[in-house]
Amino acid sequence: MFVPIIRSLAVQPKPFYFIFFLEIWERFGFYGVQALLVLYMVQKLGYQDSHADFLFAAFSALVFLLPCLGGYIGDKILGTKRTILLGAIVLSLGYLILSLPKISSRHFSLPLAFIAVGVGLFKANPSSLLSKVYEETPHNLDSGFTLYYMAINMGAAISMNLTPILNRFFGWHVAFSVCCAGMILAILNFFIMRKAIFDIGSEPDQAPFRWDYFGYVLLGIVTSVIMSNFLLNHYQIVSWLLSGGTIVLLSIYLMLIAKSAPEERKGMFLFMILFSQAIVFFVLYFQMPTSLSLFALRNVRHSILGIPIQPAQFQMLNSFWVMTMSPIMAWFYQKWHKCGRDLSLPTKFSLGTLMAGLAFLFLPLGSLYNHHGVISGMWLVLSYWLQSTGELLVSALGLSLAARYVPQRFMGFTMGLWFLCVSVASIIAGKVASIASVSAKISTDPYLSLPIYNHLFTKIGLTTVSISFGMFILVPLLKRLTENDRQMIK
Repeated sequence: MFVPIIRSLAVQPKPFYFIFFLEIWERFGFYGVQALLVLYMVQKLGYQDSHADFLFAAFSALVFLLPCLGGYIGDKILGTKRTILLGAIVLSLGYLILSLPKISSRHFSLPLAFIAVGVGLFKANPSSLLSKVYEETPHNLDSGFTLYYMAINMGAAISMNLTPILNRFFGWHVAFSVCCAGMILAILNFFIMRKAIFDIGSEPDQAPFRWDYFGYVLLGIVTSVIMSNFLLNHYQIVSWLLSGGTIVLLSIYLMLIAKSAPEERKGMFLFMILFSQAIVFFVLYFQMPTSLSLFALRNVRHSILGIPIQPAQFQMLNSFWVMTMSPIMAWFYQKWHKCGRDLSLPTKFSLGTLMAGLAFLFLPLGSLYNHHGVISGMWLVLSYWLQSTGELLVSALGLSLAARYVPQRFMGFTMGLWFLCVSVASIIAGKVASIASVSAKISTDPYLSLPIYNHLFTKIGLTTVSISFGMFILVPLLKRLTENDRQMIK
């Protein structure tokens, strides 16, 4: 099943490889930092679990909101390629500051602000560039984006496996320095392979360089870093802003539904329902670098099949299972299609949410077989498999929701709504993870911390499974909300 992917990788146009390797190294840097971030705050900076969870939640919210601005800068102001390069430089600065040995807890939000702004500039533009690569061969677009998604997970898997080992033997700052080195490799890749994309890009890419525009963008970057730094130090404000923004945007969306043609309303309403369900899934997804990471540190045996691993390396299982399950699920989709038994999008969302809920229910089950408050690492392997498979059913399909059910004229607004959904989920996830906040005294005793995590995971699992069952009951109704739903799904 992996052979078609390898063959597909070998026949892509040259510009694809520029984007492929650029994305690998950018994700290498980002996920290497993400794997260690909460553990660094708790173990090195001495933060309480709840403080670390809330700060990470605010950081993640900014990471998913700011690409909306970066995409606009790439499309309308500087150009896609220039914005990618600028984002890579800002990211490198963030990783460099983070790797400084004497950075204090008081100034810890500053490198996170640089990283959030850098991701904002970078994140939306490689996919925009990739879509232009296949404008003349649209039939190859799906395979190109599949491989692009694989590049993201390759970079994540490599760094999440490497940085915890480097941290174990050489310290936190060496691990963060390697993330910075990965970003520098992305910049070198940009200059070495830039001729491959010479004639590809947005309209500003083809225009002469405008120093005045560049100056405005630099001013915007400095302002964004200052504002992000402030918000990370006052993360409650992030929660208020997102709550207000969600109310405003959903109100606008409901007005758009009311003003749309009758045949469009059903699909737009279905999008809103699945959008709400996606928030539930992403709340669980953001437990990986927060509560699940701390659970792995304190209550999981640090080995898999007898092979010693570091606690943060368990997060690598997400990328591993996504890469492993992607071709398998693609094969199943083809089989079901040939048999005329395609799964509808509401069914996939409900199934993905169910699997994510079960992923958390298996952990309290594993605690029944604990040894001195510590469970086998294989329970986390199983949990990550369930949640990663659920991710393929929800997250990977989420961005296609708008294309399926929302009129093209509302596409930009709807995509912004989707990223807002992920940002809101990250804030809720921080509040959920803080339920299992463990004091410094208890954190050293697995017997005392295990019941706290069991309580959290049981509540998450039962709530999510109940929601998924409710969605399964509504699936027939949701399928009838859109005319010609069968054709759209195909």
